[in-house]
Amino acid sequence: MTSPLEHTDPGEERRPISPWLQLCPPGTVEIDLRTGPVRAHQLSADGPVVLVDQRPGSRRRLRRTARKLGVTLEREFVVLPTLGRPMVVVDDVEEAVRHFWTAVATVPPGLAFAVPASALLALARRTPWRWTGALAPARVVVGRRR
Repeated sequence: MTSPLEHTDPGEERRPISPWLQLCPPGTVEIDLRTGPVRAHQLSADGPVVLVDQRPGSRRRLRRTARKLGVTLEREFVVLPTLGRPMVVVDDVEEAVRHFWTAVATVPPGLAFAVPASALLALARRTPWRWTGALAPARVVVGRRR
């Protein structure tokens, strides 16, 4: 499945729309923290904002940036495996993370490393749910500028 393409002016390159933007209201601004520092002038006074990051420590970095920009966070998501190829977007709350590990995550049949993969999956199911969001570097936060 491919993402719809972002509307651009004629002659400009069209880029895929991030899957999480399809769930946001029109006019939502997406800011990728991997591309450099974020400036407050990039945001409207009272508009919806999506901040994304995929580096270790992204949970803390995204929350700190949101505070600095005056963005009130409404939702936080863990993206697996990466922002560039998202297969699963999990709400970073206990119920959703526990459901992911118990009902969604599985070892594919025929995997050459099935025993180690099964052991890792069993370990992931026993760890505190907050570790998923803390250890998975790809994150998306959705909020609104105050």
